[in-house]
Amino acid sequence: MLTGRTLVWFSCGCASAVALKLAAQKYPDVRGIYCDLSRDEHPDNVRFRADVEKWTGVKVEVIKSKLYNSVEEAWDARKYMSGVSGAPCTVEMKKIPRFAYQWAEDVHIFGLTVDEQSRITSFEDDNHELFLEWTLRDAGLTKADCLQILRDAGIAIPAMYLLGFENNNCIGCVKATSPRYWNLVRKHFPDVFKRRAEQSRRLGVRLVRYKGVRIFLDELPEEATEQVIEDLSCGPQCRAPQLDEAKTQNEPSSATRHGSEH
Repeated sequence: MLTGRTLVWFSCGCASAVALKLAAQKYPDVRGIYCDLSRDEHPDNVRFRADVEKWTGVKVEVIKSKLYNSVEEAWDARKYMSGVSGAPCTVEMKKIPRFAYQWAEDVHIFGLTVDEQSRITSFEDDNHELFLEWTLRDAGLTKADCLQILRDAGIAIPAMYLLGFENNNCIGCVKATSPRYWNLVRKHFPDVFKRRAEQSRRLGVRLVRYKGVRIFLDELPEEATEQVIEDLSCGPQCRAPQLDEAKTQNEPSSATRHGSEH
C-alpha cells in the first residue's frame, strides 16, 4: 500500500523557497520538486536553486515534459500562446509532469502566501481530490515577508527581481499584456523579445495591450511605459487576464482546451 509523500512544488521563486524551508523543518522526508523550464528562465535560477538546496538541506528533484524542451515548442504544437484559461506552456510543462509524478495519497505544498487567499480558494475549488497544505498562508507570510526571509538568510534573490520584474518565471511570459513589461523584456533580453514577436505574428496572437487595444509586439513603441496590473504567477493555477480581447486570440475550442488541462 502506497504511503503519501509531502511534496513542495519549487518554482525558483522566493515564496516557494520559503515554503520548502518551512516544510523541511516540519517534515524530515519532504521532497522538493521542480518542473524543468531552465531553457526559458534566467540562468541565475540554477544558482538560486543550489542556494536554496543548501539552505533547506533538501535536494530538489527535477521533472520535465516528455514532449517539449521549451515553451516555444509547446506553443507551436498547440497553435496558441495564451488565452482566457491560461497558457499552454504551464499545462504541458508543469501540470502534465506534475500529474505523472504525483500519487493520490500525496500532500501538496505550493508557494502561495497569505495575501493570495483568492488564488488558494480557487485552486481548492478546482482540485478537491488533492491533499493540500498552505504552509505560507498558515504562517501568515506575505510575498514581501518571503523576500526578507531570504535576504536575512544571506541568499541573493533571483536576478529577474533585480531587473525590475515582479515574478521569476520564464523570460517573456506570454500572459503579460503590459507595455512596461514587454519593453523591459526588450531592454534586457532583446533576443527573447524578437522571438516572441516573430512567433506571435506567426500564430496570430496580439500579446500586448497598448492604449486599450491589443497589438502585436512588433507594433509596440519602445518608449511605451504603461503598466497593466496583472497576475503573472506561473503556479498551480495558471490564468491569463480575463479580458474580452483575449477571446480573439488564436485559441483552441473550450472542449479541447479543458480536456488538456484537467
